[in-house]
Amino acid sequence: MKRMITLAAASLAIASLTAPSFAQDTTKPRPGVEGDAATGGVSPDTDPTGATTTSAPPTIADVVEAVKANDNSASQIGTITAVGEVKVVKISELGGSATELQTALTENQDDLTKLRSAVEANPALKAELDKQQVEVASIVATSIEADGAVTVYVQ
Repeated sequence: MKRMITLAAASLAIASLTAPSFAQDTTKPRPGVEGDAATGGVSPDTDPTGATTTSAPPTIADVVEAVKANDNSASQIGTITAVGEVKVVKISELGGSATELQTALTENQDDLTKLRSAVEANPALKAELDKQQVEVASIVATSIEADGAVTVYVQ
């Protein structure tokens, strides 16, 4: 038994010494990454293992979930003092049926009003939306990421 443990430990030590490691330069634009106008790619995300993945574009279902969370988003927006990246997503450009979205908007009208008021009251977010020519009245939902990025869904 002791010999098996020693062999296993030695195998792991050798494997870790011979395994290649690669560094990634994250300061240069990569083909297919958002912000690279030539490719129109999507932005990378990091999964729980630390690997870089490509995020899928939002769907109507994502917007419906965001609408249902408008009360929470309004509270979060009230605490933001500095805004990271602000992404504007036009609902008309998303595929899928908007029936469920309209139902969610109707059922969560009070929370939508709170969200729009919170956006109006947040000078940093409002200034960024003004730069992108986004009317607060067109906002139906927002999503706030841990890094401070805000996705704004508009009609």
